[in-house]
Amino acid sequence: MTRNMPAWIADHPNLARIAGAAAIAAPIVWAAVVAVELAHANIGHSIIARPERFFSDSAWHLPLVLLVTAMAGCAGIAVASLTHGERGRVLAVLTAAVLAGGLAARLGLALLLPSDPHGYTVSGTAALSAYAFLIASPSGLLLTAGLIRRRSAGLAWISAATGILIVFIAVWAYTWAARSGATQPELLAVEPADGLLCLWSAAVGAWILDVPARLATGRAMPRIPAPGGVSAVAFALVLVIGVAAMSIPFFNAYESTIDAQLRGRAQVESIHADTVDRTYRVYTPYEIDRPNLGLVIVLHGSFGDGFQIESSSGFDAQADRLGWIAVYPDGVADGWDAFGSGPAWGLHPGADDVVFMRALIAHFEAVDNVDPNRVYITGHSRGGMMSYRLGCEMADVVAAIAPVSGNMATADGSADVPCHPARPISVMATHGTADGTIPMAGGKVDIVFSPMADVIGVWRALDGCVGATDVAAAGGVTTTTWNCAAGTNVVTRIIGGGCHCWSGGDSRAIADFFVAHPRR
Repeated sequence: MTRNMPAWIADHPNLARIAGAAAIAAPIVWAAVVAVELAHANIGHSIIARPERFFSDSAWHLPLVLLVTAMAGCAGIAVASLTHGERGRVLAVLTAAVLAGGLAARLGLALLLPSDPHGYTVSGTAALSAYAFLIASPSGLLLTAGLIRRRSAGLAWISAATGILIVFIAVWAYTWAARSGATQPELLAVEPADGLLCLWSAAVGAWILDVPARLATGRAMPRIPAPGGVSAVAFALVLVIGVAAMSIPFFNAYESTIDAQLRGRAQVESIHADTVDRTYRVYTPYEIDRPNLGLVIVLHGSFGDGFQIESSSGFDAQADRLGWIAVYPDGVADGWDAFGSGPAWGLHPGADDVVFMRALIAHFEAVDNVDPNRVYITGHSRGGMMSYRLGCEMADVVAAIAPVSGNMATADGSADVPCHPARPISVMATHGTADGTIPMAGGKVDIVFSPMADVIGVWRALDGCVGATDVAAAGGVTTTTWNCAAGTNVVTRIIGGGCHCWSGGDSRAIADFFVAHPRR
């Protein structure tokens, strides 16, 4: 043992060996448990967009958290024992308090999730715990670096670097989770921070066992300079510049949506539906006290949320143009309960999406005097799939639907779904010929889809389309229109070479279609 080791290591060599070996094993055990957790968690398509599923569905999560907190706590105690002198003890107490606070927040996060029995929502207290952990952990590591820099320069550098990495990864994970539509984007950063803390504890274990000196037997150990003021300034600059650089793409992508919320044009609200509180974003133009006020409900895709579809669809601009209200609801878990849903994906007991939509419409008709004849639903991907279902079940309150890159099929891929609209309803379906996620020709991708021609055939039959067909082509878009009963239309917009995406041009075409198709 070197002279920089604390007394307890020299006095209890067997205990030191056990502690060092356990600390070194921590990241290996962590990785193994995470692999098991991933295998058991019902995360569906994307852990980035729904990180809470990683936490709420796995019985392995609490043991994993206990491992992280125990190893990081032990590592913190080990490095704290290096201190000497009054000033060192004060810094040790401060460091221990920050690290302990972060680890307590991490343990609390595991105990507070989920906030409802189905794991659909996350409590505000749990989110606060996640932020506390992500702030306290790197702060404690940076304090640790200052605490031991004179006694173990190498471990001080590792502590500081780990703290910086946690900040970088936390910002990256938060940014991409938010861009992917995560309701709780901060949760995605928690697991990587756990892993880095385990790696740090392994470094402490190597230091306890004096691994560097053992590897250098017979050779002179290189002298590592202790981090000082210049290093601290350099770290701070790297941290600030790196965080800013990683944040810029997020703000560029969502600048208009963020601006609308800051100015009060976009609000986040909630309503109780079925057994849970459901959230949604509502964008209101400056002037809504006008006759024939329309309401457009825009549904996000799988693992998305209202913020993501508001930003990507560009429907706020159409709401401004028409003077209508645009609402962007949040689905639960992996998204909407559309046709073909099952226990592994889409089926959400206690969170009935049809009940939610009816409650939303009733709310805006009562509060904002929305014209009952001008209520419309559109959506992308699984949101488009849900649009079809709502057209089938809510034709009594919805004038028209406009699915984008959607589909309507049973679990076996048949378009012969239980669809019985109360009255004819106008439909405009938009799809790209190069869509590989939900192919126009149907077939199995992750689930089985029906051909778009079959879906449109169902709606032509339901709406009693017997009139002439009009076909128009412009700008690579072919629009086909069927005249149907009660003044309704079934329309397809086929985008040549179009992807599984939604453009501003789609939003304008949809808005114009809605304007022309009130309920009659």
